[in-house]
This record gives sequence, structure tokens and C-alpha cells, in this order.
Amino acid sequence: MLGILTFTSIQDAVSAGFQVYDKTSEGYLVRTRTSAGWALAVVVIRSEKSFHS
Repeated sequence: MLGILTFTSIQDAVSAGFQVYDKTSEGYLVRTRTSAGWALAVVVIRSEKSFHS
């Protein structure tokens, strides 16, 4: 089974061909169209506070 692709910025996801689909509690859900259908990935946005916790 393949893992879930995770990005650390929206810019990285968009550069990889994804578009923002929805907001989550930790970032965003992004998607891209493939020959097999939609591919999903997550963008996890970490705040400065989470680095020091």
C-alpha cells in the first residue's frame, strides 16, 4: 500500500501540480487529477509554537 504524500507548504504542493481542496485542523487537503482519478495529499502547516512544544 502506498503512503500519503505530505507537503510542508502550499507552495510545494502547488508546484507539484496539486490544488487546495479543503482546510484541516493542521493544514490543508490538496488534490490533483491523474489518469486513475483524483490523488489526495496533505499539507501540514507547523507554527513556531509547535516547534518549541
